[in-house]
Amino acid sequence: MTMNKVQRIDAGRPAEGDTTTFAGRRVVLVTGAPRSATTPVGNVLSMAPHSFAAYEPLGPTGLRDVADRFPMTGPTDGPNEQDLSLILARIAAFRGPLKPQTRPGAAATLRSRVIGSRTLQSFRLGRLQPWVRNVIWKDPHAIMLVPDLVERGLPVIVTIRRPQAHAGSYKRLGWTSRAAEIHPRWTARFGRDPVSERWLDRASDPVVSGALIWRMSYLPLLREQVLDRVCIVTAPSLEADEMATYRMAFAHAGLDFTGKIARFLERRAEAAADASADSSVVHDWNRSVASANSYWRELLSGEDLEAIEDLTADLEGQLFPAQGGSAEEGRQ
Repeated sequence: MTMNKVQRIDAGRPAEGDTTTFAGRRVVLVTGAPRSATTPVGNVLSMAPHSFAAYEPLGPTGLRDVADRFPMTGPTDGPNEQDLSLILARIAAFRGPLKPQTRPGAAATLRSRVIGSRTLQSFRLGRLQPWVRNVIWKDPHAIMLVPDLVERGLPVIVTIRRPQAHAGSYKRLGWTSRAAEIHPRWTARFGRDPVSERWLDRASDPVVSGALIWRMSYLPLLREQVLDRVCIVTAPSLEADEMATYRMAFAHAGLDFTGKIARFLERRAEAAADASADSSVVHDWNRSVASANSYWRELLSGEDLEAIEDLTADLEGQLFPAQGGSAEEGRQ
């Protein structure tokens, strides 16, 4: 990845020796594999006082200088420490040149030409709110940078769904991930992984693709030994006690959990219990946590489940210790 080494945002420079605060603003990262609930979790955290969300600045319509999908440091041409500082400064300032506002492969629309992407909209709105002191960086595309950002002291919230629900969402939407495309860079950064390697020739299958990107997103947290330095928000924990899970995430991020936020979560839980879900949309805000993590039971075949188990079973028990680790238990 080639970063612009000349342009700098003076207003966003950190104080001497401070790698997490830029011009008085703290940056909090909410990340996880794509389709792991980074959007709803990021939205709730951005309700904290003096907070606002930057939407996927490393995504396909995000910062122009970040060319790679899922950027990562290491021996490849990825961002170095100076580049990471510039990325964080731009996010904190809600500024920086962005990529074309039509996603690659998509047809340009009047909306994309006039209004732009959600990334551009969040940057525009963020610049209009000088009172912001906490920038909630919501971005699944930052998941491979977690070990490096944790080393800088950045508060990081990592969202995780059960791999069956995660891969099931890819099958439901007919999506495929970028797992095969980024695997060579991922291997150069985090080392070889025989499990993922033996499934690469089936990466065009939505279920295998979803399980591959799930594995590639979370295995580095274990290999780099940073799991205990991030806040893990799992779908089972949200389903069991959403209020307590969010209180934990707010505390880790150093954000105030107010009565207003608690009342919002209570009202939303009541509404979700009465609402019907639409399984055809990407983000259905009427779908409860329970329904979002159970519909895969009717969707996935036995062959699908075997592929998911082979790709994820060795990690699942380490990532879901409090909820019961086995893939078999997730099928009950």
